[in-house]
Amino acid sequence: MSIGQNLVAALARKQQPVKVIYISSYIPRKCGIATFTKDLTIAINNLNPHALAEIIAVLDDIEYEYPWEVKFRIGQHNAHDYSAAAHYINQSSADIVNLQHEFGIFGGVNGDYLLPLLDSIDKPLVTNFHTILPEPDEHKLYVMKRIIERSAAAVAMTESSRKALIEVYGCPEEKAILIGHGVPDFTFNQIAMHKQRLHIKANPMLLVSGLISPSKGIEQIIDALPAVTKAIPGAKLYIVGQTHPHILKNEGEKYRDSLIERVKKLRVSRSVKFINRYPEDDELRRYFSATDFFITAYPNMQQPTSGMLAWGLAAGKINIATPYHHAREVLAGDVGIIVEPGNPQAIADAIINTWQDEQGMLDLRKRAYAKGRQITWPNVGSKYLDLFRLVIGQTGGYDGSYTDALALAHG
Repeated sequence: MSIGQNLVAALARKQQPVKVIYISSYIPRKCGIATFTKDLTIAINNLNPHALAEIIAVLDDIEYEYPWEVKFRIGQHNAHDYSAAAHYINQSSADIVNLQHEFGIFGGVNGDYLLPLLDSIDKPLVTNFHTILPEPDEHKLYVMKRIIERSAAAVAMTESSRKALIEVYGCPEEKAILIGHGVPDFTFNQIAMHKQRLHIKANPMLLVSGLISPSKGIEQIIDALPAVTKAIPGAKLYIVGQTHPHILKNEGEKYRDSLIERVKKLRVSRSVKFINRYPEDDELRRYFSATDFFITAYPNMQQPTSGMLAWGLAAGKINIATPYHHAREVLAGDVGIIVEPGNPQAIADAIINTWQDEQGMLDLRKRAYAKGRQITWPNVGSKYLDLFRLVIGQTGGYDGSYTDALALAHG
């Protein structure tokens, strides 16, 4: 089939409804992947309204009241549920299955309860890999390779993660696909208005968000505050998010209490505000719209993706980050500020120096916002829908790579 015929076939498929079953954690579970899946399915439903998403939700230890789109449930540690889910999928009218993969969501050793399910389904599979470790142990490597082998396409959210799929996990290059983490469609500026709506008087406002855990490096940001507030007395840090449910279950609020004690010891209590809850997207958008700086000081330089950093780009903020994988990639080209890990003074210097350069700060924010426009949910949803259609249509004669076909479909 010629390139022209491939393109005509791809465009024809764009008119056909696509019935997708998603396997994932799902709202109201307080989990980043649950929220990601909800946002993704909303975006795809808007483009594909005649075949709305169906969800197979993976449960932890809590029984949730799920919305109508959840059609089947898997108890994380119940092996029988996985085989029952495979039967449900095979009996359904779905055209394709989308797996949202994270090791901690699924039962067994490194989530290997999932493997018999994938071996049993007779529908094409597209897998999103939320964590792609550059140096996996032997069993994680085995699990990932098995999932990749079963998948018609494997999606990574950064180029470095896509390369790891190929080089570390042996994924054929033609089915390793890069689609960025989706983000809301923010308007640029209007910071003062959003601060006023939230009754925030910080100037500048510094923001940390997401599930609170030691992996976020929040201590480093707190340690930077004495120098920041000395130079800029109006600065205030907002830490928005609840403690990670796993930490809360095992340790209670021990970690958050340690952060509060750290704030008191450094005598910056008036310059720190803890918002101890899991905000819905609308509330979180208001905090991102109001802030001047968004900071991710992850201590693990292998951190593959950060959904919140993607939000910081989309909102057009000054993004300050340690050089973990995702930050190095998306902040390259003077889109944000990379600081030395474990160095609170570097964070302080980045805030102070940027705040003193009004035009430079505006230019930096414009570059971040422009880059974030590429990964708004409507754009990301369109890419996924195109990918699903291409995978479904491959048996109809398409013999090139998914990457080439996506490029054709997007012109």
